[in-house]
Amino acid sequence: MQNFTYLRYSLGIMMMFNGFPLIFFIRDTLKIGPASSVFTAAFMILALLLMTPTHLFKRLYKPNPILFNLGVGFLFIAFYYFWFINASGKPVADIGNFVFTGAFIVLLLHMPNDIRDTLLIMIFLVSLFANLTLVYSLLTDPNWTPGMRAAVNFSNEEAQPGGNPHITARNGVICLVSAMVLLSQTKGVLTKIFLFFCALFSIGVVILSLAKSSYLGIGLMIGAYLIFKFKSRNILTAIGGLFKFSNLLILVAILIGINYFLSRYGDIYYLVMGYWDVFENRIMDVIFTSTGLRLTETADVDHSAMGRVSGFGTFVETFYSWHAFLGRGYKYEYLDVPILESFVNHGIIGFIFFAAFNIFLFIFAIREVKRSTNTLSTFLAYFFISMSILLATGGRPYDVTFWFPYAVMIRFLGINYSSEPHPAPEEKQLSPAI
Repeated sequence: MQNFTYLRYSLGIMMMFNGFPLIFFIRDTLKIGPASSVFTAAFMILALLLMTPTHLFKRLYKPNPILFNLGVGFLFIAFYYFWFINASGKPVADIGNFVFTGAFIVLLLHMPNDIRDTLLIMIFLVSLFANLTLVYSLLTDPNWTPGMRAAVNFSNEEAQPGGNPHITARNGVICLVSAMVLLSQTKGVLTKIFLFFCALFSIGVVILSLAKSSYLGIGLMIGAYLIFKFKSRNILTAIGGLFKFSNLLILVAILIGINYFLSRYGDIYYLVMGYWDVFENRIMDVIFTSTGLRLTETADVDHSAMGRVSGFGTFVETFYSWHAFLGRGYKYEYLDVPILESFVNHGIIGFIFFAAFNIFLFIFAIREVKRSTNTLSTFLAYFFISMSILLATGGRPYDVTFWFPYAVMIRFLGINYSSEPHPAPEEKQLSPAI
């Protein structure tokens, strides 16, 4: 019964943490439910119901106090500005975002510490399933051809064409990181082979998405591992480990699988190389747009990067005006750079809370990379490092695509876990959140 409860909790958390790929698949590919925000709201309500415990408001678990205070503090500032310093209106969608984010944080405070192993497995399985649904969506989409960005086409009217490839890429990163963390912990030969190919499959999904931020995020994760975790003696240990019988079996199976795949689907290799060329050209465009330095003759202006460059000008203008104290108002300016927008819209106080929250998140993430205290915390640490690039490349400081993962990190990253798999009853008593 406890296992069923933990599975229920974990599914609800995952539906909030990374539910948009499932929403797009059910709503836009399978055509189930209305193609509107009503379906998204119903999906999130179901997720919250799955997370609802029988001991609601009777037993709470302590989150990371620093992240909790800073994160909830910024949300209160944003909510105050939404009601009182708001020139953009009060749409229902914004109210829903605050309600769902607040409810998610409250319910996460009811989740026990020893859910961590079940939760990570659920994160991996659901993200893998979402990767498979993406493949199905692309194969059944008559408008998609190899070379285009991989995403589920929205079925609602006036939606952006081609779907949202950033959601696709994020799901691929989640599946990749969770697979690699589980791979480092498992001892079964077949399980290791399965997780390895799931990681390769996830890399393919990220490549097909053509999301520059996800490419850079993976690079940041690799850099963090090499700087804080990798040691030169690991190479000798790895070479020696290859001669173990189980590891040799895994290596042979992987090589046979890759060779079979390339021999049967050889064109995929050239397709991936084509995507890499496109990515390289776009990076050159961004460099040219941001610095004016043309590194290649084909480099052209990148319009999204140009928007961020002009947004930096708005930041400088605000910095040298009276708006630096209180900001210009809720969603007054869309900069596509969340860390700068928090200052432009909410002034120095909002900027301090949002920037400090992310700085401490980075500190706790690096600490976890070094220590690897448990699998869930390790996953969250690497995932935050990958998504931290978005603070300078896309989104708004209010987006639920930020705050749903943030909420899980507030609850599970950088806290003291019990060494026992099932904490004693006295360890489950009500404890203050701050």
